[in-house]
Amino acid sequence: MQGIVLTASEEFLATAIEELQQKFPQHKQVTLGPGLLWLETGAEHRQQVHKQLIAKPPIFVRHLYSATMWPVISQPELIASVSKSLLADLPSVPLGASVAVQARAVNTTLDWQPRDLKAACDSVLCEQGYQPTIKDPQWVVSVTQARQAVYYGLAPASHNLSDWTGGMLHFRKEPGDVSRAKFKLLEAIIRFGLHFPHGGKALDLGAAPGGWTQELLARGLAVVAVDTGELDPRLNGVKGLRFLQMNVKDLRFSPLEQFDLITCDMSWDPIFTAKLVNGLVNNLSPGGQVVMTVKLMGKRPLPTIQRVLTTLDQRLEVSHAQHLWHNRQEITLHLIRTK
Repeated sequence: MQGIVLTASEEFLATAIEELQQKFPQHKQVTLGPGLLWLETGAEHRQQVHKQLIAKPPIFVRHLYSATMWPVISQPELIASVSKSLLADLPSVPLGASVAVQARAVNTTLDWQPRDLKAACDSVLCEQGYQPTIKDPQWVVSVTQARQAVYYGLAPASHNLSDWTGGMLHFRKEPGDVSRAKFKLLEAIIRFGLHFPHGGKALDLGAAPGGWTQELLARGLAVVAVDTGELDPRLNGVKGLRFLQMNVKDLRFSPLEQFDLITCDMSWDPIFTAKLVNGLVNNLSPGGQVVMTVKLMGKRPLPTIQRVLTTLDQRLEVSHAQHLWHNRQEITLHLIRTK
């Protein structure tokens, strides 16, 4: 049996299912475990559905991979069958490519460890002239074992939305980091493939204590940071930083003051946040970018998100909208000013 394994936040799994039902009402969906879905497409539709999902990912899907499913009843059978499938599929992978093995077990009574399967697959990879890796793989072997079945796939990392298992992108807090809030921005940069102009100018709304501001400065942008609160003392006197300690509602800039990037990570009403960004579009250079979080309110996030998207200025094109690993009760939007 063929289909697609999809990962979402456990909290927003029902919302991910709602998105998928709207997009693919003809395909059966099965919940494999917390935050994990199987979209049964069959061989004839799998490639087409996968292309649609990659081209326009559902907002609440973090990770996916095309898979073949078959029954297993023991650890030896699991490892042997996956190893055999991997060996058969490797001719489609360029020789010498770096390959990660990502294995998970959910809702299972089988006694096995993902590390054992990884070891077996890594052995096959080495014997066939490939480079087993964990970080930044070119290709990924994906294996999910749920109940009495295994879901196996091999594909370029770009076909999985994320090259991290289940889209769980982790960062390490470094000495000197102002806050972990910057991880949301870092994940957006990586997941959306963003590039900011070195030497450009950014406006960071609701900046305190300065996690996003610090990261933007490190990337070579001059930053105007705005908040009623205080920035972390470690940012005092940093070159390229201008701090406006005021309410963002009172912001007024001359039309001559232009920004290449506007960022906003505030715990405010989502419609107000959208209107706030709208009021600053004239200060965003054509081609300029917006990275903003949208706080989710109520039991049905999709109508809230739709209201935000229809509220945004028509000059702002939605490039990405995603519930990222580091998001909680929010999603991240990436917008581009088109004219």
